[in-house]
Amino acid sequence: MRVRVLVAMVLFALCGVVKAEDAPKYYKASERILILGAVPQEITAFVGAMKDTEKKEVWGIPYWQGTIEGKPVVVAITGIGKVYTAMTATLLIKEFAPRVVLMSGTGARVNQELRTGDVIVASVMQVHDYGSLTRNDMVYRPLNGPVNGNEVENSFAPPAGLLAVADKAMVSYQGPEVTANGATYRMKVRRGVVSSSDLFGVTQQRIDTLRTKFHTDVMEMESAALGQVCQTLGVPYLVIRAGSNVAQEAPNDDYLRLGPIAANQAALFSLYLLKTL
Repeated sequence: MRVRVLVAMVLFALCGVVKAEDAPKYYKASERILILGAVPQEITAFVGAMKDTEKKEVWGIPYWQGTIEGKPVVVAITGIGKVYTAMTATLLIKEFAPRVVLMSGTGARVNQELRTGDVIVASVMQVHDYGSLTRNDMVYRPLNGPVNGNEVENSFAPPAGLLAVADKAMVSYQGPEVTANGATYRMKVRRGVVSSSDLFGVTQQRIDTLRTKFHTDVMEMESAALGQVCQTLGVPYLVIRAGSNVAQEAPNDDYLRLGPIAANQAALFSLYLLKTL
């Protein structure tokens, strides 16, 4: 009997640890889930799925609130780049005290095995334009935080409990077929690595660095900033990115053609995941 009680107490304690890890650190969470996309095409599916939708503003930033799958949500566009992402995320976290922040969107494909529309659930995010830019490419260093200039590792990861929820959703998710680049195939979803910067196009030298140093699957301009904000403020979060164009120096035409396909696939999986969050 004593053994059973002890085991039960240990299990209860472990469950408490998992829940604490996935709960906001500095505020009592509301029931809301905050959903962010960098550009309009990345939030279209969420606004379309909402019920009792209202469009409002806070400090001039528009957002939509309502319910999806019976869950109260706030949906907003962050804008492109690390500064806008950090600003918008911080403002809306302070305003709505969400229990989870979910970012959905697109990224250029660095991993050559990824196809347009394949979805990456970010298990690791890094900033790849922080350090010294030398003639031999970037020399990276730790980030410096607001607490007495403390050094912060340039690596951000969502809570393990939320990643486990995403893992379960991946197993049961039946993604649609995608037609892109002259082929039709069934999209795939898995965990992966996302690297962020304020660079839209990059040289082959930087792409090689992203592959060898960071083992990057997709690169974009927002996710690491969101991870940095959420981890600094103690807010649970997940990042969902679908591959669009191949990473390159001048991606404009390919991004305009493939971005909407990728944005839709990221949103479809995010909506499926939302049922279990």
